[in-house]
Amino acid sequence: MKSMDVIILDSFPFKVDVDTLFKRIHMDREDDEAEQVMDLVEAANQIARPKVLYKQASVNEKGEDYVIVDGVRLDSRILRINLDSVYRVFPYVCTCGAELVKWADSLEDVLEKYWADEIMKMALDEASKEFHRHLNDTFHPGSTSSMNPGSLEDWPITQQTQLFRILEDPKQHIGVELTDSYLMVPTKSVSGIQFATDTNFENCRLCTRENCPGRRAPYDPMLHAKYKNK
Repeated sequence: MKSMDVIILDSFPFKVDVDTLFKRIHMDREDDEAEQVMDLVEAANQIARPKVLYKQASVNEKGEDYVIVDGVRLDSRILRINLDSVYRVFPYVCTCGAELVKWADSLEDVLEKYWADEIMKMALDEASKEFHRHLNDTFHPGSTSSMNPGSLEDWPITQQTQLFRILEDPKQHIGVELTDSYLMVPTKSVSGIQFATDTNFENCRLCTRENCPGRRAPYDPMLHAKYKNK
């Protein structure tokens, strides 16, 4: 449904893919704890409600190392370079949903908490997929890439505040809020700006952090130098 010009997706189906879950937790259906896992899956399926908030936004102004999107200034040289020929972007927040978090917090067994954490990650994955499906079906942007506040030193996590301003209070719409240190609650949430591009941009290719569990692409020093010298 739509509220003002933001788009809220909060009623798409989600059921835990059991085979995928067992692979993630390194178990199979014959293990002693398999029935316990299935009980958790059944409980999660009854309450899970992952959510997405996004909007189509306009790039109003471009400076040397900043852009203004829907009247809000975003300070990042790399974002500015990526949006050089772009005047339409899609700020977004995807989340596993507060319902799963409340349920997971009620668990006391350490193993069950671990399994629930993987289920919440799967719900977040489904929210991200739903975002891309809806974006492509509604706005037909073609090939897109994303940048996320806090993924690079050039666009620090403090910029979450500006992104949330563009999205008109995600807490009100889908229950996602920022802590004093700019982290999102629920923690199984992602935010960023999706934009049309002729080349596939990946934050990880410019990040020098070693042994990152969330790394999706290897660090590329040549690409890093290219952005630095532009």
